[in-house]
Amino acid sequence: MLTKAADLTVIATSREPLRVSGEQVYRLSPFTLPDAAASAEAMAQSEAVQLFVERARYRRPDFELTQGNARAVGNVCTRLDGIPLALELAAARVHALSIEQINERLDDRFKLLTDGSRAALPRQQTLHATLDWSHGLLSRREQIVLRRLAVFLGGFSLDAASFVASDIALRGSEVTDLLSRLVARSLVEAEIGNMGAARYRLLETTRGYAAERLAEAGETDDIRRRHAQYLCDLFNLAPENWLRMPDMDWRALYAKELDNVRTALDWALSVTGDPSLGVALAGASGPMWLELSLHGEGRGRLEAAMERVGPTTSRLDQARIALWLGMLFGEAEPIAAGAAKTRAVELYREIADATGLGFSLVQLAAASVSSGRFERAAQSLAEAWPLLENARLPKPLARYFDTAGFLLRQTGDPVRAREHFERALKLFRNAGAEREALRMLGNLADLTWSLGDLDASVAAFRESVSRLRNSPLTTANMLGFNLANLAGVLTEKGDLAEALAAAREGMPLLTSTGNGWIHADHLALRAALVDKFDVAARIAGYADSQYASKQAPRHPNEARARTRLFALLRAHFKNGEVDNLLAEGAVLNDDEACRFALED
Repeated sequence: MLTKAADLTVIATSREPLRVSGEQVYRLSPFTLPDAAASAEAMAQSEAVQLFVERARYRRPDFELTQGNARAVGNVCTRLDGIPLALELAAARVHALSIEQINERLDDRFKLLTDGSRAALPRQQTLHATLDWSHGLLSRREQIVLRRLAVFLGGFSLDAASFVASDIALRGSEVTDLLSRLVARSLVEAEIGNMGAARYRLLETTRGYAAERLAEAGETDDIRRRHAQYLCDLFNLAPENWLRMPDMDWRALYAKELDNVRTALDWALSVTGDPSLGVALAGASGPMWLELSLHGEGRGRLEAAMERVGPTTSRLDQARIALWLGMLFGEAEPIAAGAAKTRAVELYREIADATGLGFSLVQLAAASVSSGRFERAAQSLAEAWPLLENARLPKPLARYFDTAGFLLRQTGDPVRAREHFERALKLFRNAGAEREALRMLGNLADLTWSLGDLDASVAAFRESVSRLRNSPLTTANMLGFNLANLAGVLTEKGDLAEALAAAREGMPLLTSTGNGWIHADHLALRAALVDKFDVAARIAGYADSQYASKQAPRHPNEARARTRLFALLRAHFKNGEVDNLLAEGAVLNDDEACRFALED
């Protein structure tokens, strides 16, 4: 028809291109998905939501998208990848199930989504039948590659697909061609940007179907092992690269593999997995949990890996786990952090890794300062200096000056501490460590506060908060620290309403990361200054119990706030009354103390 008829145009829909002369391919994506945090009005703009609501009304004419059900509807649409048939089949269930119940059953979506129109073709009456039909049109080798790609979560590269899906009978070069065919057949999504290599992914529905085929072929464990091995190889240099590479370059290389690392660790550290791979991957991926501010999850995964360490585990793998576990504990758990970092120092010393030893010594020094062991911190820094000076890496050197400044501040020399902080800031910027540079700006504002210039400190904290709000590298912990410190300075200045506003934003962020207790003294002081002495005493009791249990000394600004607070409490209460309130506060947990302190 195209060759014989003049000016003929054909519009055809197909799961793959027709591959005829003159064909212009326009690839249709799944419907647009809603933002999980959007209002009902904003969510209604999503194409996926619009289709779901329209089809739901066929079964329940009174069905409406409301503020009450919008999040659940959005979750259904997102989990079904915006696939029209899947949305129609899910919407058909609203006559018998609530939206929440549909969500609960989507883990077994192929059993749930089976109620298609009798007028439709048989392959369109259930979601499983549709995928069976598409799968049946593939060649045997295409089917093999598709099912093996099911192990990837969150996308994958061409190299990853070639490594994981190949075997003795299927070379990596063949996988490249077969992957291209699966993209052409709309079973694999290709994300091709203007820069960098293409990245691929399976829609979650397709991935679930392919995983079934993988299990039926009896290949699940073999392919999951290859998947974990690929990630081990990829992340092998990640800790060293974290010390050498600019943040953005490191994140571009490794951060996109977060979901793949998660699923690989889940398998490798399971009863049926391969613990040697799990331990190696956990240690190698340690920087990722810090870089993505996933402290709680990272600690859990590294602790799980540490439990699987055996007599054949390499010293390097053990050293990495100990170091990054200690860094993830941070100031929230100074005792645990110190123990893990001590072990890392021992292991790096055993394997004669000078850079690893120097960096772990700096981390041990930071933990020692946090727990009040100042002499030990000075010894660790003294040993670390020549090792890091020889390595000439800006980021580890910046960490050295950062920690040395921390020690000087805690031991009463804020002027020299400022010099070290400023040197650390310059080195972080030279290293392309923009997140660490942002953190140092907060440290410098805190030091200005310690030096007594309250107005300059307020201005510095406001500037730091503004930068953090506009940076993609910001973490809840960093923003929380700056807001809570701003609240503390404002309290000392007497700007109590502004202090409460800053604390209400910052303290929940810190509490979520386990660091809220560090700033509780300022909340207690503010409560006393507005004549809420009972609240002040209870929060003071909570703060004292936390510092005591963690064996942590207060920072200078917090120590000054506590001294002023207790002068006010002693002047207000009769003998014995304050002790009872302090005891009541000592048993509060973090969330209770935060809520209690921020009430009107």
